[in-house]
Amino acid sequence: MTAVSDPPSAAVVLDGEIDIATCPAIRRFLMAISGGDVHLAVDMSGGAFIDAGGIGVLVAAANRAREAGGSLSLLAPSRQVRRLLDVLHLDAILPAARRSGGPFVAGSAA
Repeated sequence: MTAVSDPPSAAVVLDGEIDIATCPAIRRFLMAISGGDVHLAVDMSGGAFIDAGGIGVLVAAANRAREAGGSLSLLAPSRQVRRLLDVLHLDAILPAARRSGGPFVAGSAA
């Protein structure tokens, strides 16, 4: 996990597998960042796998960010992740972000 902050925006890079073994650390990390008025993009381009626990962590962090006046978006989710979000009807809760001149534009369509 890597974070780059440029208030009011921040980007987090999640690499590898996001599963039952890695979820507790990822949850702590995202909850610490998503607690303020921050627009957070989670770069999923290096993610090899995500399970239901990983989706739950992302949803919890997105809800926390929204409650604090911020947002959480996914940057470069794989085709499999996008399909899973679509099947679960979570694309509105975990929208795609896109790069635009800077590191990202949170909450934008891909």
